Amino acid sequence: MLTEWTQSESLRRHALAVEARVTACGEAEADRLGLTGAERAAERSAMIELYATTALLHDFDYERHPTPAEHPFVGVKELERLGWPIGVRTAILGHARYSGVPRVTHLDKSLFACYELSGFLTACALVKPSRAISDVEAASVRKNEG
Repeated sequence: MLTEWTQSESLRRHALAVEARVTACGEAEADRLGLTGAERAAERSAMIELYATTALLHDFDYERHPTPAEHPFVGVKELERLGWPIGVRTAILGHARYSGVPRVTHLDKSLFACYELSGFLTACALVKPSRAISDVEAASVRKNEG
């Protein structure tokens, strides 16, 4: 769905960056909830897949519908039409500050935080001569976050 709706390589990279961070949050939450061991493996896997998929799709409609009046509302309507879970749709709505949708669940909060963090880290990378995220040092990020 992401590749069908999103042609921009930079927007796809953004989706992947947010997905990596949100997936890590999902893994940490699964650990916190005790979703470990063979008996909980399927539950853990489903939870992490939910986090990853939500992150990948959070901006899938942005190229076609970039205005605040449309994004992410048009995409969420399409996800609803296709039968995607309410938790995915609510988190995607909540990542847009202007949507009026509160961030209540861990997934909602993770997507919002990682979306914001991704933008901040990209900005930190773009001021480096190499423009590479691998050249961004944690100390300089902490210094600039305040």
